[in-house]
Amino acid sequence: MVICRSPLRLAIVGGGSDSPIYFRKYGGICIGFAINRYTYVLVKKRRDDKIFLKYSENEIVDVKNIDLIKHDFIKNTLKYLNIDFGLEIINFADLKSTSGSGLGSSSSFLVSLLNALYNLKGIQVSKEKLAKEACHIEVNMCARNIGWQDQYHSSMGGFNRFLFEKNDHVGISRYDFTEDELKYISRNILMFNTGITRESTSVLNEQNTNLIDNKKVIENMHLNVELARQLHSSLKNRQFEAIGISMLKNWELKKTFSSNITNSHIDHIYDLAMQAGAIGGKITGAGGGGYLILYVKPVNQEKVRSTMNQLKLIEEHFSIDNLGTRVIFNIEE
Repeated sequence: MVICRSPLRLAIVGGGSDSPIYFRKYGGICIGFAINRYTYVLVKKRRDDKIFLKYSENEIVDVKNIDLIKHDFIKNTLKYLNIDFGLEIINFADLKSTSGSGLGSSSSFLVSLLNALYNLKGIQVSKEKLAKEACHIEVNMCARNIGWQDQYHSSMGGFNRFLFEKNDHVGISRYDFTEDELKYISRNILMFNTGITRESTSVLNEQNTNLIDNKKVIENMHLNVELARQLHSSLKNRQFEAIGISMLKNWELKKTFSSNITNSHIDHIYDLAMQAGAIGGKITGAGGGGYLILYVKPVNQEKVRSTMNQLKLIEEHFSIDNLGTRVIFNIEE
């Protein structure tokens, strides 16, 4: 039996440029970090030829009928790894609800599943390989219009810049921040649950369509990549306030990528947060709901928290995860 956990993530700038539609033509850059909120996957061999699945639903299929599995991530991962024995798979998470949270939970689940199954088979693979294969399964086998940064954040952990090259190579640069510096960054980023969940598919489908032939969206994505270059330079010089400024500029660009990224309610919340003293912020993930993250100096945090509390938004405290995906239990039965 193997239990694996993989972190969720907060993307700061560059999101959208990690879509193959964009980076295979122009190259992309994303900056963000993994957080200490996790998805967990337990896998256990069975003594029969049945596959038992427990996630938000329960499924039972014969190992010879993997194509009957409804959960496409599980189905395609089992096919990819040529699983030919009975097993049980259980999925759970730290947060009450990760679906539609904008924290990269689907990719985190897939990384955990891959890592757990490899370990169940007695195979050790690198975190980079896990990320690459998770991208292949999610984007190619499951036909999801999603970028690549989530899989790399969840696999690698830490605070990173990912460089997505036209030939599909991914350059990984981890910032060598001290533990105190990472704590400083996480203390200055406040995270609030908007209470709005959304399916990212419609947002990403429109965004990816726009990235093919909408000149204005393509130009703004170029600006988004340039923001990532500028933030990278600032971070190397320990200019952490640039995180907030980058989020502010990124959010203005991001709203042009799809008509579903924001709405009047989200705009109202964001405006009040800025009036209360936030330097910058954004809605996580594809947009349209999930979590609002704000970079706020300590002197203004009480006022921002009070404003968000009046709006009934619940704060989620976090720290930066440096470990990435890892096996937390492995016993041979």
